Amino acid sequence: SSGPGLRAGVRRPEDYQLELECLRGWAISLVFLFHAWGISFGGGASERIPPWLAFVVAGNTGVTLFFVLSGFLLSRPWLRHLQGKRPPPDIRNYLVARALRILPLYYLAVAVAMLAGGEPGDVLPALWFRFLGFEVFPWGVVWWTLITEVQFYLALPLAGWLACHGPGGRRLLLALLVAWLVAYALLVVAGDSGKGFLLTKSLFARLPAFLLGIAAAWLSLHSTWLARAPAWQRLVGTLLCLGLLAFLLQAVVALGDPAAEQRWHLHHTLEAALWAALLLLLLGGAFPGRVLLVNRPLAWVGKLSYSIYLNHVPILFYLIFPAKAGMENYAGSPAAWAWPLIGAALSLALAAVTWRLVELPFLNLKGRLAR
Repeated sequence: SSGPGLRAGVRRPEDYQLELECLRGWAISLVFLFHAWGISFGGGASERIPPWLAFVVAGNTGVTLFFVLSGFLLSRPWLRHLQGKRPPPDIRNYLVARALRILPLYYLAVAVAMLAGGEPGDVLPALWFRFLGFEVFPWGVVWWTLITEVQFYLALPLAGWLACHGPGGRRLLLALLVAWLVAYALLVVAGDSGKGFLLTKSLFARLPAFLLGIAAAWLSLHSTWLARAPAWQRLVGTLLCLGLLAFLLQAVVALGDPAAEQRWHLHHTLEAALWAALLLLLLGGAFPGRVLLVNRPLAWVGKLSYSIYLNHVPILFYLIFPAKAGMENYAGSPAAWAWPLIGAALSLALAAVTWRLVELPFLNLKGRLAR
């Protein structure tokens, strides 16, 4: 049972799935570990790391998981309408709900960055989701993903409207997807995608993750195989997904993040396929060891994930950077492990406050929108 606390602020409590909240918990945990590792020890390619450490050093795969989850969750109302099970989503309510979900806390983060000394000319463009990169460091390091999410939020209702408006609309949607796929193959997969937001981080480049989330949502609504599959098959599938992810992330670390972005951007799509498969396996039912991936503490981390996402980089940076500057062998000292743990505790504590005072009131307001 997920309990009423975890369902707080959920627009459709009857649709709440603990597994998805736990995957959010894993996603933010990986992103936190990725930044803690990078700030503590630096980046760069590394030929030999153990499989478990690949999830830390290449923990930015958590962002890909967030994109898969967005595609899965937000597409379901349109997919259910296409099944004939629900009326079409109200696009106005959908857009208002998305704004209530992300804008209050995001604008608070932008305001804090401004008060902390950011130049208005650098910070203010973030209000209308302009890509800033490292111009507002450390506050804006993670803001790019919200730009990509917003692009998806705007594209999805158009795609859903076309899909729901007869053969002509579906043919046009298919033509648009084919045109994107050709451009994606030429510019991102085959080309040098190492420069610019458009070819590395925008919806244009990261659309496969959202599409794989949508495909997983479609399969969850139409396929009964997972529900019938024996537990041992789900266990083997889960272990296979995690093993392939570890192998893939080891290869990314061996290349180094900049080189992987330039020469092997397709790795994000491969990660997304494995995350989507793992999502379906977790939704399919119980199997031995599943409690390690799906449990209430992890679900609470997932519930706080948006707040943690926006606060953790500044917390880690201002804790770790001064400590590194004052020590000759920081990487080999106990401090290198102590400060990230302190940062995790502070990030969780602050996230609990901002979730309760900022997120939850707007989530409750969103929940009152017509469904």
